[in-house]
Amino acid sequence: MGVKVREVKRKGWYVFINWRNQRKAKSFSSKEAARAFAKKLEARLKWADVSGEPLALSQPEQQMPTVKAYLTDWLKTYAQVHCKPSTAAGYQQDCVKHVFPAIGDRPLHEVSRAHVKRLIATWWSHGLKKRTIHNILTPLKEAYQHAIDDGLLTVNPVSNMGRALRSRDSADAHIDPLTAEEVRTVLQQAKQTAPLLYPLFLCAVRTGMRQGELLGLQWGDIDFHGQFIEVRRAIVRRQETTTKTHKIRRVDMSPQLANALSVLRETRECEAAMHDRPLAPWIFLGPTERRVSNELVRNAFRTCLTAAGLRLVRFHDLRHTFASLLIQQGANVKYIQQQLGHGSISITLDIYSHLFHGDHRHHVHQLDDPPERTEQTGEVPPESATQPQPAQTGYGMGCWK
Repeated sequence: MGVKVREVKRKGWYVFINWRNQRKAKSFSSKEAARAFAKKLEARLKWADVSGEPLALSQPEQQMPTVKAYLTDWLKTYAQVHCKPSTAAGYQQDCVKHVFPAIGDRPLHEVSRAHVKRLIATWWSHGLKKRTIHNILTPLKEAYQHAIDDGLLTVNPVSNMGRALRSRDSADAHIDPLTAEEVRTVLQQAKQTAPLLYPLFLCAVRTGMRQGELLGLQWGDIDFHGQFIEVRRAIVRRQETTTKTHKIRRVDMSPQLANALSVLRETRECEAAMHDRPLAPWIFLGPTERRVSNELVRNAFRTCLTAAGLRLVRFHDLRHTFASLLIQQGANVKYIQQQLGHGSISITLDIYSHLFHGDHRHHVHQLDDPPERTEQTGEVPPESATQPQPAQTGYGMGCWK
């Protein structure tokens, strides 16, 4: 038996009842009225349980939709309206592929935390990664929260699943950055194999921008005098949208990148003048003078890696390459976060903390008591003779200052 009082956003106070397979909800204008009703109702229900007398709740039973029916409606009325097209499409794909086959036919209220935990365990056993499982649970959790707001349920079985999502997998297992020498090799190869995309590849490894952000760059986003780029938009699934954090950020340009983009702009201006047409707003164009596509970029990058005799990595690993090279230069971790556009510094540390090398055992050694005087001389050994010196590495640790 359960009688709970909850406030529903924009709808007021509700009393939710779950008794003998009857699930009801009744609205009230104030919290005090809802609590008073709940107190009286609890007494009636307890008496009915003790005495065995039949008791029917006056409100007609609400038809409970299935998980598939409710999520399908939620995707249409909420996700497709309030989320980015790419986000809504991802939710739709995850629901159809993972959620509906598993629990789609169950009534919404019959899914328990135990069901969700078993689902997570099944996905783990099938080799799904932590981030993938988290992405699957996100629309399910949000839809259940909407069901609570609609008065259908009182608890969310998908909330607080952090322990079930713990993994022994290394957080950096998906990171495969190139070395500085490999970057020079692939860029030289790009000049020969894909000269139209050389400026894009150079921009990727010098700014760490996401692929969609690179495709969305326009000439008005570049300040050649200040040598910086303002990242204002992204192209995802061929549609223009905001950045991942919905914020405009400023990234610095190296002199090499600024010079390459300046030469590219002069070339484009000359071509536009020769054909008596305006300068195209997009910076990176394909062979047909249209904005370059994701597929063209990935295929060209793979071709360059193969021609250069390098291992095959994802185009997104150029973003990790940019971060790893900054770390090797001793860049401050806050600066790296700002350049990459991470929502918080903890994201940057979670992804790249393993790249900050150094031997810090001397800090632990300094916690020991001072060495005693020797019996022969009565002198204290010099500190340098008793405490190991920090090892010198090629990685700067200025990020921790």
